[in-house]
Amino acid sequence: MSKAPDFSYTPEQVKSLSETAIEDLEARLKEVVAIPAAQRTFKNTMLAFETATSDFGEAVQVPIMLAYVSDNADLRKAGQELELKISQYSVDLMTREDLFNALNEYAAKGEKLGEVEGRLLEKTLLDFKRNGLGLEPRKKNKIKKLMKELIGIELQFSKNLREVNDTLEVTEAELKGLPEDFTGRLKKTDNGNRLVTLNYPDYVPFMQNAENADARRRLELLFNNRCAGANIKLMEDAIALRRKIAKLLGYPTFADYVLADRMAKTSETVFEFMDRTQAKLKRKGRKELRARLKLKGNGGKTLDAWETGYYNNLLKKTKYSIDHEKIKEYFPLETVLKGMFEVFGEVFAASFVPAQLPVWHKDARAYEVKNADGSVAAYFYLDLFPRDGKYKHAACFGVRHGRELADGSYELPAAAIISNFSPPSGDVPPLLKFDEVVTLFHEFGHVTHNIFTRAKYGKFSGTSVSRDFVEVPSKMLENWAYSPEVLRRISGHYRNPSEKLPEKLIKKLIDAKNMDSGMGYLRQIFFSVLDMKYHTAKGKVDTTKVYEKLMKKISLIPMSPGTHPQASFGHLMGGYEAGYYSYLWSEVIAQDLFGAFEASGVMNPETGKKYRDLILAPGRSYDEAAQVAKFLGRPAGEDAFLKSIGAA
Repeated sequence: MSKAPDFSYTPEQVKSLSETAIEDLEARLKEVVAIPAAQRTFKNTMLAFETATSDFGEAVQVPIMLAYVSDNADLRKAGQELELKISQYSVDLMTREDLFNALNEYAAKGEKLGEVEGRLLEKTLLDFKRNGLGLEPRKKNKIKKLMKELIGIELQFSKNLREVNDTLEVTEAELKGLPEDFTGRLKKTDNGNRLVTLNYPDYVPFMQNAENADARRRLELLFNNRCAGANIKLMEDAIALRRKIAKLLGYPTFADYVLADRMAKTSETVFEFMDRTQAKLKRKGRKELRARLKLKGNGGKTLDAWETGYYNNLLKKTKYSIDHEKIKEYFPLETVLKGMFEVFGEVFAASFVPAQLPVWHKDARAYEVKNADGSVAAYFYLDLFPRDGKYKHAACFGVRHGRELADGSYELPAAAIISNFSPPSGDVPPLLKFDEVVTLFHEFGHVTHNIFTRAKYGKFSGTSVSRDFVEVPSKMLENWAYSPEVLRRISGHYRNPSEKLPEKLIKKLIDAKNMDSGMGYLRQIFFSVLDMKYHTAKGKVDTTKVYEKLMKKISLIPMSPGTHPQASFGHLMGGYEAGYYSYLWSEVIAQDLFGAFEASGVMNPETGKKYRDLILAPGRSYDEAAQVAKFLGRPAGEDAFLKSIGAA
C-alpha cells in the first residue's frame, strides 16, 4: 500500500526541486528517445513516457499546492516560482520533436492495443499536435514562446487576486441587519468603526443582509474593482496571445482550439446550447426580477448589482420565511461533516476514518478512505477556514493521482477540500450557511472523482477528464443537500444536537431551491457567453465593454458604473478559458444521472456502485458520453435539468 503524501517541505527543498525533478525526467526521456525504431514497443515507448511524466507530476504536485495553503510566506513564494517554472517547462516538453517522433515511430507500427492503451497513445499524440508539433519549426517555436508568455500572465493574474487585502470601513449604523457573530469578528478601527474584508465570509453576508444600500454599493464597487489596475491588461493580453496561438495552430478561434478535445467539439455547439437554454429561462428570470422589484418598491425598473443579493435574501425571508442566519444554527460544521461522511459512505460503500497523517497546517485534518472490506482506497484532507496568504475560494485540490505502478500495485490517490468557511466566534462553533453546505457537497463530488478512481494511467486518473465533464460528479452531489432524509442526517442545533432541522424548514429550503433559478442560471449563461465572446473575437477585445453589454442583456442586471468585474474573473485565467460553459453543460448531464438515484432511492448502494464503477472509476480511460449512455441506457438529455430547476 502506498504511503500517505508528505507535506514537510522547506523553501530550499522546493527551490532545488525545480532542478532535480526536471533532471530526473530528462534522463528517463533520453532513454525513450534513444530506442531504435525497430525495437519500439508499447512498454518501452508509450508506457515509459507516461510513467516518467506521471512520476514527475507527482514529485511537484504537493510543493505547488503549498503555494496555495502554506502559512509560510517563503514556502508559498517558492511554490509559486516552482509552479511557473514547471508550467513553462511543460510547454517545452510537449513541443519536443524528439519525443513526438519517438511516439510517432511507435504508432506507425500499428500494433494492436487494448481500448485504454489505444486511447492513451491517441490522446498523448494529440497533446503534442495541439502544441504545434507537425508544424514547420518557425511556427512551432513561436507557439512555444507564446504559450510560455501566457502562463506567466495567468499566474500573475491569480497571484494578484490572492494578495488582495482591501477593506471597507463601515460605521456601527451601517452594520444594521447583520448578526452579532458577524460584526463581532470584524476588525475594529481606532475610531470604533469596523473593517469589512473582500473575502467571501465577509462579502456575501454583508451584501445579503446590510440594510444600508450605500454601504453595500461601496462594498460592491470595491469588490468588483479588485486588481482592476493590473488585471484588466493581463486578461486582455492573455486573450490576444490565445488568439495568436489558435491561429498558428490552424483553428478559426481560440474557443474552437480548446473545444476540439472536449465533449462539445465546436464553439457553434456551445453557442447553440447557450441560446437554447437561455430562451427557456428568460421567462422565469423576468418573473423573478419583477418579484424583487416589487419588494424594492418606488416603481423602480432596475435592480442594481449591489441590490440583487439583498432583495433575494429578503424575498427568502418574506416569501419562504427562510432566515439563513437562523438556519445555520442547525448546521454546525462537525455535525454536517459527520452526516456527510455517513451519507456518502453508505452510497459508495466506503468509510472516512480520521487518521494521524502528515498535514501542511495545524487546521488541516486527514482521513483514510476505506473500502467495505477495510482496505485503504485513498487519503483525504480538509482545510476549511480562511488565513492570510491562503487560497481565497473553495476548491478540491488533487494531491496525488491514483495509477497502476510498475510492480502492479496501485498508487493510492489523495485529494483535499480547501475552503474559507466562517471560523468559530466566541463560544459559538463554526456554523455553515445552507449555501456553504451545498458548496461542501459540491467539492466533495470532485473528491469522489479523485479518490474512487481506478484508472490504470495517471493521464486518465480522477478529474483528468474532458473539462466539460469535470463538474458532473460535483453538480451531481449537490442534489443530496436538497434531499429531506439527508438534511435530517446532517443537521442538529449547535446548542442541542438532537434537535434536527425542523420539517417545515426542510420543506421551505427545498421549495426555495428554484426561487432564483431563472436569474441564477441566466447569470451563469452570461458568464459562459462572455467567455465564448472573448475567445471567439476576431480582433482586439475591450473586456469591459463586452462585459457591460452582455451582463444587462443576458443576466437582466446592469453592471455597476465604474466597476471592472472581469479583473477578478479568475476562471478565465486558470483553466476555464473558453470552458466556463462546462458548469452548465455538466449540470445537464449530472441531473440526468441523478434521475437514476431518484428512481432507485437516493441512498441506494447498488446505484452508487454502478455510478462509482462506470462514471468515477474510469476517469478518462473511456469516452465520457459513452460511459454516461452505458449508465443511463441512453444518451444524456436536457429534460431532467429543466425539470429540476422548475423551468420545464
